[in-house]
Amino acid sequence: MGLLSDPSISTQSKLVDGLARHVRKVCLVLYVAGVVWFFCLALPEFNHGTYLSENALSPGLVYPEIRVDANRLAIQLLEELHRERTNHVSTTPHAWIAAKMNEFGLETHTHNYTLRYPFGGGKEYHGKNVYGILRAPRIASTEGIVFTAPYRAASSVHTDISPSVPLLLAFADFARRKNYWAKDLIFLVTEQEQLGMQAWLEAYHDGDRVPDANRTYLRPGNLPARAGSLQAALNIEVQDLEIDYVDVRIEGLNGKLPNLDMFNLVQRIMAREGIASGYKQAPRKKRRHSQSVYEQNLRGMLSMLASQASGVPTGNHGLFHRYRIDALTIAAARRQTHATLKGNPGSAAVPLLKAIEGISRSLNNLLERFHQSFFFYVIVNNDRYISIGDYMPALVALVACAFVKAYLKWATLPSASEMEAAAAAASAAGSESELPSPGEAEPDEPFDLPYGSVLIYLVATLAIGYLCNVLPLQQYFLEIPMGAAPLTTSVLSFLSLIGFILPFVVVLPPGGLELLHVAFLLIYGCAMIAIGLLNFALGFFVAVLTVPLVISLETSEENTKSSFRNSIRLLTLILNPMMIVYVIVLAMTFYQFPELPMQKIMLRAATAAMDASAYGLIDSVIYGNFLYFVVSTVLLPLWILCWTLALSKRRDYADYLDFDEAPSPQPPAPPAQRQAKLKRN
Repeated sequence: MGLLSDPSISTQSKLVDGLARHVRKVCLVLYVAGVVWFFCLALPEFNHGTYLSENALSPGLVYPEIRVDANRLAIQLLEELHRERTNHVSTTPHAWIAAKMNEFGLETHTHNYTLRYPFGGGKEYHGKNVYGILRAPRIASTEGIVFTAPYRAASSVHTDISPSVPLLLAFADFARRKNYWAKDLIFLVTEQEQLGMQAWLEAYHDGDRVPDANRTYLRPGNLPARAGSLQAALNIEVQDLEIDYVDVRIEGLNGKLPNLDMFNLVQRIMAREGIASGYKQAPRKKRRHSQSVYEQNLRGMLSMLASQASGVPTGNHGLFHRYRIDALTIAAARRQTHATLKGNPGSAAVPLLKAIEGISRSLNNLLERFHQSFFFYVIVNNDRYISIGDYMPALVALVACAFVKAYLKWATLPSASEMEAAAAAASAAGSESELPSPGEAEPDEPFDLPYGSVLIYLVATLAIGYLCNVLPLQQYFLEIPMGAAPLTTSVLSFLSLIGFILPFVVVLPPGGLELLHVAFLLIYGCAMIAIGLLNFALGFFVAVLTVPLVISLETSEENTKSSFRNSIRLLTLILNPMMIVYVIVLAMTFYQFPELPMQKIMLRAATAAMDASAYGLIDSVIYGNFLYFVVSTVLLPLWILCWTLALSKRRDYADYLDFDEAPSPQPPAPPAQRQAKLKRN
């Protein structure tokens, strides 16, 4: 009966031992499966065609009523705005915009907000938004739709999009003449683009509940008037009234996306009006060798994921998503070649105005919020998409490597007899004297793992990440006369240096590295899953880069002195989060300025990386972008744990024994007896 109950000969133990010996091969198979699955998603057999799930949108039933008179009004307003811009080079002509909204019969208001710049030594910046409300004529103000256009001053270095405001006002004048609106229409012109949009949204939703005195940096103020609950928003960015194509931008804050039905709605209405539009639409160029369908799909997927991974919205629409408001931006590019238009040459903006009318009337038909289609998806091309159920298995396969290795590592943790035998064997190789025995322990006695020491070490690494978030914004650091970028970079570099030195100063007791390895794998897997659920692009890219290192890490004695260990240490240093940021910025700098010498590219990339760290922190405290938080509070502590495991600085088992409480040492045993004892253990 003893043989039947002996766990050492059970099938499960043999299976675990067999998998533990080939854990790297198992994890490598999972890693390759995840990457191959992702690349297969670009094939037409693995993605789906777009369709409208919400029948209430009914874009085909909307008959446009905008005529050429709206286009003439837009041209007239654009000429007046150009005259106003000569008197407002660096400011916004608020009075002119408000006067036009009043003239068109809108309920016009202005909204003031204040920004206390974190690194400005208490310096404040003031801004003002102008908005007009068209109340629904047949229903109470219970729901609303927002039409917004950012205003860029004449002194701005960015592309001029001043025609957006006249186009918005021309549509507002048309909408006022109709009585079929079931929702309030809000026409908003924001100053300082995303900052003004963020202030307006905070004032609209939280202005009365959170007073400005309790806000640290952005003080949105109060709105004089509000409409109903916002159902959707459309941001308009037009470079000229004569447009070439429309780029539909959907990426929002932290990689959030609008409902897929809204994107499909815009695509169908633009196609009906004969406007070339799409996601990341670009001017068509004649090429001798066209790309294959698979290559186009793959480039589209990677382009969208790269935009999402940064967490930065591609327009003012991206700030609506955090309030559960579906929104997107239609960015119309200027026509490069002045081709002869069909019909009246003065009707260039009519197709775009008709498209805006069709979108607004379709949104006006909604009886409830967008809910039927997908909120998590990847656009392959303009009429193909990948749902979350198709792309998530790729990330799960990558992260499964960490959980499988954690289980096998835990199942094969050393026992007390194994640790004693290893210490005795190491000592016997150096001298003939045998190490003192820690006591008459049974061979099957479990080893007392140092849970407390490992927990303290984990808390120390997490504290370093927490300080990366907190220290740059402390008052005594902000008073230092240096810019935001040098201050943030200095704090991050100093704390990263502490994490680099920590494994040399703190050496874990026997069994601590093995237990820390298990804890690291579990924390890493949970962190990647959490990041992937919030922002799939960021989680997937981080997993693709770091899973090979996670697979290669090993703390066993037989690999400590191998050349493979040095390669793992070098790879760990390269995958430092700050180094990764610099390499990404360096690649982008080389792509943008290939004509510069390599030395200047590296210096410019270093400056840009410092600015990126500061901008990430500012975006975190003002807009809520969690990219800086993920890098500093999650990835940096994980890197410190990786570096600790790669070094494998361990304390010897014999040094850890308490010789004061151990029995008196026995005389050395003969070599034959010592070998028999080691074999028995």
